[in-house]
Amino acid sequence: RPGTATKYRPANLLGGYSDKEIEQGLWRIKARANGIAEPGFAQNMAIYRAAELLDARGFSHMQVVDQKGKSMSMRIGGGSPSYAGGDMTLWVRGGQDAAAPSQCRAKDAALCFTVPVRRTLDRVRPFLTFPDDGT
Repeated sequence: RPGTATKYRPANLLGGYSDKEIEQGLWRIKARANGIAEPGFAQNMAIYRAAELLDARGFSHMQVVDQKGKSMSMRIGGGSPSYAGGDMTLWVRGGQDAAAPSQCRAKDAALCFTVPVRRTLDRVRPFLTFPDDGT
């Protein structure tokens, strides 16, 4: 997407994602959008990275067991808000079926859900900008 400063890539000064297996089978994915980015870019980056990670490990489904995030915006010249970044952290486990997560860690159970990995990759990819897109 033109005008998006943050690209889908490992974290650097301009944003990006990082991931870590924090216990057996549980990954924490952090994503940060910096600069001018589409609203929801950090959230899309985090869910895409989680799906990519689990797909590479042979899982057909992703169980989101917790999530935290925020968006930031600012006004320039009194006009409408210009998006100025955000962050998202997901905690995920891999699965082989659509069963709801058995170990929801979120205070609000609605933040826990299971989605198909490949469909998630296909649906979220158009909303990201990749370094090799030439933008």
